[in-house]
Amino acid sequence: MSFGITAAVVGGVGSIVGGVIGGNASKSAAETQANAANYAADLQKQAIDQERQDLQPFTNLGTSSINPLLSALGYNVTQNDDGTYTFNGTNASNPLQQTFNYAGFTAPTAAEAAATPGYQFTLQNGLKAAQNSASARGLGSSGAALKGASAYATGLADSTYNDVYNRDLSTYTTNRNNAANNFATNYSSASDNANRLLGLVNLGQNSAAMQGATGVSGSNSVANTLTSGAAAQAAGTVGSANAITGGLSSALNGGTNALLLNSLLGKGATATDAWGSSYGAVNANNPSGYNIGSNQYGFTAG
Repeated sequence: MSFGITAAVVGGVGSIVGGVIGGNASKSAAETQANAANYAADLQKQAIDQERQDLQPFTNLGTSSINPLLSALGYNVTQNDDGTYTFNGTNASNPLQQTFNYAGFTAPTAAEAAATPGYQFTLQNGLKAAQNSASARGLGSSGAALKGASAYATGLADSTYNDVYNRDLSTYTTNRNNAANNFATNYSSASDNANRLLGLVNLGQNSAAMQGATGVSGSNSVANTLTSGAAAQAAGTVGSANAITGGLSSALNGGTNALLLNSLLGKGATATDAWGSSYGAVNANNPSGYNIGSNQYGFTAG
């Protein structure tokens, strides 16, 4: 076998080995990057799961407060197995379903005023006093005496009625104010209770929204991380294949060139035949070990 072919074989083997080594290195680096991406994705998922787990009690609290809130608002509902609610009307005894209503004031009648305690006694005594006064003046049962008695009775009735009216109105106003205050107190207490429950429901709603947002953004992050790992692994596989293919290609090209060179030189020929230089066999007497000779470039052994 000629020196050219031998060198080509050695070079080809070196190219193949180099390609395999390069391919393994590329694949190993890609696997390292892919493993790192998988580890990062695992850490991201653990963080996401932990955050969702931390938020879950607040979500549960809000969910469990929905039914009490509806009841506090005065709605009769039934929770179904699927989590929805069936409306069954309102609770009339709930203050939030009520409006303040109080009957209007009814003025007392004259008969009611006349029937008040002491009125008849005062009237009789007053009429008797008026009659005695008339008799003392010698008027007796005259028209003047009767007129005086009538004026007294009328005045007493008017004053008595006014007193009864004012007392009744004062009592009505007091009772109405008390009823209004009681209604306002009950309504305010019911509203405060409903608002506290609403706060819990809103807390659960916000927690659920945060869980959803965390899940979406976390899934995207994990997906991107895994995608980068897969891309690195794929790139490593392609790089490994390219390195091996490149080594094989170099070996093939080297072998082909060696065969071509060997064909040009011919058996036992020197390099001068092919290149116009006096390259020949190894010369032990030549300081460089090769029979360089003279050429157009002036190469020397020194």
